[in-house]
Amino acid sequence: MRLKTLFKVFVIAPALSALAVMILERLTLRKIDTVQKPPNWETPRWPKGHATTVRTDDGAELVVEISGTLTGPVIVLIHGLSADHHCFGPIAQSLIDEGCCVVGVNQRGHGGSTVGSAGFGPERQGLDLGEVLHALDLHDVHLVGHSMGGIAAMSLLTMGPSSAGKRVASLTLLSTLADTSGKIRQFFLGLSNQVWYQRLIDHPVHGPALARFALFGRTPSREMVNDALELGQRCPTPHRIDASLGLLQYDIRGLLPLIDSPTTVVCGANDLLTTHSENQRIADLIPSAEMITVKQAGHMFIWESPEEITEAILQNVHTVTG
Repeated sequence: MRLKTLFKVFVIAPALSALAVMILERLTLRKIDTVQKPPNWETPRWPKGHATTVRTDDGAELVVEISGTLTGPVIVLIHGLSADHHCFGPIAQSLIDEGCCVVGVNQRGHGGSTVGSAGFGPERQGLDLGEVLHALDLHDVHLVGHSMGGIAAMSLLTMGPSSAGKRVASLTLLSTLADTSGKIRQFFLGLSNQVWYQRLIDHPVHGPALARFALFGRTPSREMVNDALELGQRCPTPHRIDASLGLLQYDIRGLLPLIDSPTTVVCGANDLLTTHSENQRIADLIPSAEMITVKQAGHMFIWESPEEITEAILQNVHTVTG
């Protein structure tokens, strides 16, 4: 009797679970293939502009691209983990059309930027952002940070009155985090260091299925999924791992009341990576923050709902400029 029970637990149950996952993946990919590509969808690319490099105090070289009119409001966009400034392509173009100057910052280890001797971590990312603002002599900027980019922005703005944060006029946070101290968050960040997890992401079946559920709220087209995977693969795997591990034990919640810039926190209602409740807590802790929820959207709502994101950014600009 005991052998039968063990056989069911250790052989039959795992086999049935694996079969269920395989069926779910196949159904997911089949559904993705039936979704039409959104009108005018093209692989996101940053609008052509002037590229420059900012060297930080620890030797990192950060690639920055500036596009649009230099006389308009300055919008600085900071991407998330494994991405680069091209992910903001549709939003950046819309902001240019509204007369803005857009500055795309590639965080260390991403988008051609080097790492430097200090490695990765939220405080270092905040310092990097401050050095970019100082090197380019930017003032009254409107910061926009998606995911890990939001972490960099919050780190900069909580460094005290002597930091480059005084150059910031407003802040827009897009699906970000204020802490990673929870056990579940620690577990998933730690997965990045596992070889099997990296193989899972790169697998032709598992990768697209995982991307669909992790990144998108609505069922995306195959083109959007492929573009998301290609975006992540452009980031060297060692940098992706180190940047993930650099976020372990991060907790900035106690400093968020120090942020006094007009702030808008935007999150997709169906975001599984940086949940709506986590973003609502950020909005509650920043004195001037407003919370906006994008219905049926996931973590990559910068692609799913670019018009709503652009509107939220411009709302902050108009709040400051009148």
